[in-house]
Amino acid sequence: MQVRLFRKKSNTRTTSEGAEPLSSPRVPLGVFSPAVQADEPNPQHEFKRLAELEQIFIRSRRLRSLDDVPFVVNEIRNGNIVLLDITQLNDGREQSYLELKRIIERIRGETRGYQADIALLNDSCLVVTPSFVKF
Repeated sequence: MQVRLFRKKSNTRTTSEGAEPLSSPRVPLGVFSPAVQADEPNPQHEFKRLAELEQIFIRSRRLRSLDDVPFVVNEIRNGNIVLLDITQLNDGREQSYLELKRIIERIRGETRGYQADIALLNDSCLVVTPSFVKF
C-alpha cells in the first residue's frame, strides 16, 4: 500500500457546476523581481549631470592604502578634482612602489566609467579629474 504525502496541485477547482480554473495571486519575487531596479549609478547619466555642475571643488588627501580609493571615486562621481599626496608610497622601496601601482590601477579601473583623467604632477602629487576638466 502506497501512501502519498504530497499531491500535485491541479489548476482547476471542481465545484457542483463543473471545473473552473484556479487563479492564484502572484507573489512578488523581492530581490529577483523585474520591477526592482539596481541602485548602481549609470556613468552616462552621471556624466551628463556632472557637465551641468555649477561648483567644482578641489579635494586633497594623503594616499596611504587601498582604503583611500573609495574617497577618490566618490569625489570624481560628485564632479570634484582630487589631488593625492603620494610621498609616503613613493619612497623608493619596491614594495611601496607596487602598492602605489596597485592603487593607481584600482582608481583608474573604478573611474573608467566616468572618463576620469589621471596625471602625475611631480614625484609627490597625483591629480585625478573628471572628464570635463581640461588641463
